[in-house]
Amino acid sequence: MMGVDLPSKTVGVTKATNCIIAASPALFPPLPRELPCIRCTRCADVCPAELQPQDLFWFAKSKNFGKAQDFHLFDCIECGACAYVCPSHIPLVQYYRFAKSEISAREQESQAAEIARERHEYRQFRIEREKQEKADKLAQKEKAALAAKAAAPIAPDTPDDEENSVQLRIEAALARAKEQAAASKPKNTDELTAQQQAEIAEIDARRAKAHAMATNNDGAE
Repeated sequence: MMGVDLPSKTVGVTKATNCIIAASPALFPPLPRELPCIRCTRCADVCPAELQPQDLFWFAKSKNFGKAQDFHLFDCIECGACAYVCPSHIPLVQYYRFAKSEISAREQESQAAEIARERHEYRQFRIEREKQEKADKLAQKEKAALAAKAAAPIAPDTPDDEENSVQLRIEAALARAKEQAAASKPKNTDELTAQQQAEIAEIDARRAKAHAMATNNDGAE
């Protein structure tokens, strides 16, 4: 009564198989048509796990899996005694197997969603931590530059000194801009092809060449 129908005689067996019954129409005649439950409680009388099969049947049929678990659905050993004595010929065990499979599938989906949520939260935390580390490094560099400027001796300004000071400030600003550009990774260049990377490198080279030519022209003037 606990087994399942095999599709053919070529199906293999496993270590958990305890017996095989050769079915025949004489031993296993076709089941009569399923009738409504009449609440006779015969299934409860023969249940070896002392469950309430009629209540489990209603919960499984209505897909109220939470109540089925409250009534200890997974304590059912699927012996088939309840279905054997049922005068309405209800395949009770099939309903219980359906409810168990649905509950297991939903628990697996819930666990997968929880793992995905934890991975997303950790990724967001890692991105924020990297941003904070970059900001701290930049602040330390600026603090060190200010300290070095304050410690430098102050000399009387001359036209040449003023021009050199302006040039130094420009170079310092360019250096900071380069550091910030190197520290910030564009978000739209994570997955580029080799051809796209070559085009970007060519554009950067042209920009660097134009910047060098402009600097040389400023120095010549």
